[in-house]
Amino acid sequence: MLNILDLVFFSLAFMVSFTGFLINNFEKHVPVFVIKSFRYGSFAYRGSGANYLQMTEIPKEYYRHFYSFSSVFSALTLLYAILVYYFECNVNYYIVLILRLIMETNEPAVSVKAVVLALSLLTVQCIRRCYETYCLQVFAKSSKMNLSHYLVGLGHYFGCVIATVGQAPLFCGSQNRDKVIWTDTRTTFLSIPCIAVFLWAWYEQYQSNIIFANMRRDKKTGEVVTEDHGIPRGRVFERISSPHRFCEILLYTVLIILIPTKTFFCIYLWVLSNQIQTAIQAHEWYKKTFKDYPVNRNAIIPNIL
Repeated sequence: MLNILDLVFFSLAFMVSFTGFLINNFEKHVPVFVIKSFRYGSFAYRGSGANYLQMTEIPKEYYRHFYSFSSVFSALTLLYAILVYYFECNVNYYIVLILRLIMETNEPAVSVKAVVLALSLLTVQCIRRCYETYCLQVFAKSSKMNLSHYLVGLGHYFGCVIATVGQAPLFCGSQNRDKVIWTDTRTTFLSIPCIAVFLWAWYEQYQSNIIFANMRRDKKTGEVVTEDHGIPRGRVFERISSPHRFCEILLYTVLIILIPTKTFFCIYLWVLSNQIQTAIQAHEWYKKTFKDYPVNRNAIIPNIL
């Protein structure tokens, strides 16, 4: 049985995959309002038509709101989980009730170790992205996104945190600490490899965003000197057009390994479909925009896609 989050994220995954397939293969036959709602940023739809959608467009720099919210929400949830598990605080009745309504489950599906580790990694990622969007990235003033993208972004991080704790010991089921599964063999065995892969992807995504930012900043002063796009070079960019999206997939692969629930699998499908479709669009845009774009680069997965 699918709960609310399952339905939302599975629907998003299907919608993005289906719409992306239609636009990538049959763009001439796709209504303008669909294309204009779907594409944003550098590869936004530039033609005429569906001008009424401009009323629902907002600056792309509002991306930073995703990470402001997610940093605070994930950090507070992690702190609360630590208080519950290691300082023997009781989970508030209303929190249990809300999680039960959203997740529709009464039995824990993961161990305490898996939950705390996944929440810690998610929090570290959100805080770094918050720093990047406020202090590092340069958003073009003309770059817009649809309001729907904004709302989905906020909902994504809310859903990720809820899915992590929603089937965790004491947050669902009985409050009997004697029956709590504190750790499990699977998590113990995979925790070190998961942390290693996560930190590598975390670092490479950060380096990719530094490369993007440096393309618009003066190397000596750090001042923004242009909002134009160029061909990013260096590190994983030499193999693929969107290493930051490739790293995002790796980050969520680690999280689904730690939290192998049906709900988080739906989130993973959504992340996978969204990152792949966006990477394909970016790759095609690079090839059309820059005649000297390296022909040996793939879109998002080296030597594959």
